[in-house]
Amino acid sequence: MPVSNLGRILDWLGAWQPYPLAMLLYVDVRHMRSINRLATLGEGDEVIRQVLHVMQEWAGDGGLAERVWSNEFVAAKVVDHGQTAVEEAARLRDRLAGIRYASMLGDNHIAVSMGLVAVQPGLRWDNQIANAAEACETAKQRGLNQIVTFNPHCGTNTATLINASHVLNFRHLMGAGRLLLDPQPIMDIRGTRPRLAKAEFLLRMDQDGRHVPLPSGTIETLEHFGLSSELDTFSAETVIGWIADHPEALARLDGVTLNLSAQSLVDGRFMNRLYHEVRGLHLPPGKLGFEITETAAIEHLELAADIIEDFRAIGCPFSLDDFGSGLCSFGYLHSLAVDTVKIDGRFIRDIAHN
Repeated sequence: MPVSNLGRILDWLGAWQPYPLAMLLYVDVRHMRSINRLATLGEGDEVIRQVLHVMQEWAGDGGLAERVWSNEFVAAKVVDHGQTAVEEAARLRDRLAGIRYASMLGDNHIAVSMGLVAVQPGLRWDNQIANAAEACETAKQRGLNQIVTFNPHCGTNTATLINASHVLNFRHLMGAGRLLLDPQPIMDIRGTRPRLAKAEFLLRMDQDGRHVPLPSGTIETLEHFGLSSELDTFSAETVIGWIADHPEALARLDGVTLNLSAQSLVDGRFMNRLYHEVRGLHLPPGKLGFEITETAAIEHLELAADIIEDFRAIGCPFSLDDFGSGLCSFGYLHSLAVDTVKIDGRFIRDIAHN
């Protein structure tokens, strides 16, 4: 039995000829895990059945409404105008939000998140479903019962950054040996003359002999698909290899620093492997450090504190990057034994004048 109905959905859409315009919705039923945990026996399955029934009624005979998998659904129907699509999405949202389920806490309404795409004839449906799904992710971040329309021209839209081709490009670069880590110098300016103190390794790719940043959206796409550990595994192996091959350079530096993503920080298998590999290097204290963003630290505060303590016990300092970007209380710093705080650039950009 297939895990996902996406293939069948794409087959149906591929044979569909909507005119003049189609609207495509990606719908996520929120807090399904809580519904299954708190509802009476079989109530979760009944919620899924009711959601699909309401969506099929809404789509009508000429449209489509299908469950993709788990608590996610796709629906499509013909519309005559983009504004009609927005109004139809709101109508469906209101009907779905009216579905109730019985639980040990009493009767409750469900909540949904919806991503909307207006589809012109001739466009690829797999791309449009991906766009609608990304708009749905943005809707989930905004709250409950939100509808977000995918906007390919909005530079700040997270959906425009996510592209599965970035994964293929990243893996191609890695397999071809064109993925690189470049050491960025960190200078100590406390004395009369600046001194090269540390190096922070940053991800780059080889493009005709030039070391340039990866295409915009690569990191966001890897995070979206849960593949950040591939990047961090490559980075860790590269830096550990550099340390083994360049003992003289390392001896001249106070230390080198490697960035860790939030996903790798909470990946117990990855962090355990990294811990044992670093411990096996038997480096002098401070020679290899790690950096995490403030957002990652706050999001996983207790776990981050434990990891920092474990790594500091084997001589690895930690830096907190983008400090201030989370706009949180300074109080959480008491829980994190970080050695360095890197202040977000917005706070110091005009420091010489303001």
